[in-house]
Parts: sequence; structure tokens; C-alpha cells
Amino acid sequence: MLVDIGGVRLAVHDGGMGLPVVLLHGFPLSSAIWDPVRPLLEQGCRLITPDLRGMGRSDTPGHGYGMDALAEDVIHLADVLALDRFVLGGHSMGGYVTLRVAARWPERLAGLVFLDTRAEADPPPGRVVRQEAITAIARYGAERYLDEFAPRLIGRTSHQEHPELVARLRAVIAGTSAHVLAACQQGMLERPDSTPLLPSLAVPALVLVGEEDSFVPLATARAMAAELPRGSLAVIPESGHTPSMEQAEATSRALLGFLRPLGETDGAP
Repeated sequence: MLVDIGGVRLAVHDGGMGLPVVLLHGFPLSSAIWDPVRPLLEQGCRLITPDLRGMGRSDTPGHGYGMDALAEDVIHLADVLALDRFVLGGHSMGGYVTLRVAARWPERLAGLVFLDTRAEADPPPGRVVRQEAITAIARYGAERYLDEFAPRLIGRTSHQEHPELVARLRAVIAGTSAHVLAACQQGMLERPDSTPLLPSLAVPALVLVGEEDSFVPLATARAMAAELPRGSLAVIPESGHTPSMEQAEATSRALLGFLRPLGETDGAP
């Protein structure tokens, strides 16, 4: 369905019953990354997966791709869907958006899930890489950038045993506009360091990471979980940066194991 959040329409999949769980995809993907885990998760919660602005089937306005602007979209969506409190999870860039929601609207959150993401701002080498990406998108266009980016989303085991996943992910990101790609990279480049925020996040939190993730090392995920007062860590073997696509069953089990107790204690608002 398309949900108008105030001049911008987001494509949203809303299924299941019980504890509301909003999962945000990463850059430059769409809610399609949750399709492999959706059937099992919807047995244990109300699963809401939007396409962030500019991606998937959502509108592609010319502005609003900073992490705070995307966080405001999430809260507007929650208001439209009448979600008072909900579990919020984010994959990669979606995790950066999740952290901005947590910084500004902690009272809305019943739990947090961080999937293959980090709290730190980009270090100097990472800032250079993002700036180079922005330059390359402007010079060569979206398609070349997406061709080069898609293979990096999966780990070495997936490349060896399920190479077709690259084509599936390339299809998910197909058609993403150059202005969206560049603006999201700029938004991630400008995001603040959220490490000081982590100790203040008192709700249950799960940090989930693919063991073979080339973007987020296991040590980074472990440190993030340790900084969260009620944090736990789940490592998905034989998975890279997109475990919901690479190891759907193991990812579903980890997520359900975290979410079911929250549904029993918190319930739907």
C-alpha cells in the first residue's frame, strides 16, 4: 500500500498481528530484503516494512535524504498508522536512521534491532570513500555505480554457493535515481557519531550481523552490543551484509527469539 506521510508517499507492507515491528532497509535497497523472513516474522508480530523515500516504490523527491529527515519520515509513518510504541529495526543505513529516531523519540520505542550497522560516524578514510562515490555517481551515472555496489552486499559463502543472489539484489536496487544515491551518500557522510547515545537506550536491543560482512566487522557489532544497557548479539554464519537474503532461516530465528518476549511483555499499543 502507499501511505501519504505529508506530501511524500511511502510504499509500505503491513502484515501479521501483535507487537508492531518496523524494519528499515539499507542503502540503496527496498523492503524487498525482508521478503525471505516475512512469512515467519508475521507469525509472531505485526511486521511493517516501508520503502524509504527515493527507494523501492516510494516517491523520489529531490530532497530529504539526511538521516534526520528519514527519521522524521519514520515517525510520520508511525503516526499515520497509529503506532504509539513499536520496535524499530534498521539494516545498514536503516540503522543510522534508527539511531536518529532513538535520539529524538526514545519514548516511542519498545525495542531496537540493529542489523549490519554501526553507531560511529565515518572515520576519515570512510569519508573519502563516500565522497568518491558521490563524484562517481555524478560522472558515470547510477547504473554503473549500482553494478559495482551489488556484489558487495553478500559474503564469500553466498558468492560461492548462491551467486544468483547478486542478480536478485541488483534487481532490487535497479532504477534507483542518481540524485537519490548521491543524496543518501551525503546524508550518511554527515551523520553524527551516535556512540555516546548507546548507553542511554534502555530498551531491549538486538545487534545482528553477518559473520562475513565486509562493511561491518564482527568486532564493531560486538562493541555496539556491549554499549547498549540491554543489548544482545546475534551472529549469522555464512552471511555477508544482507543476512535476511543470504541466511533467511537463521535470521528469522534470531529475530523471533528477540521479539517474542517483547510481544509477551509489551503487547500491541
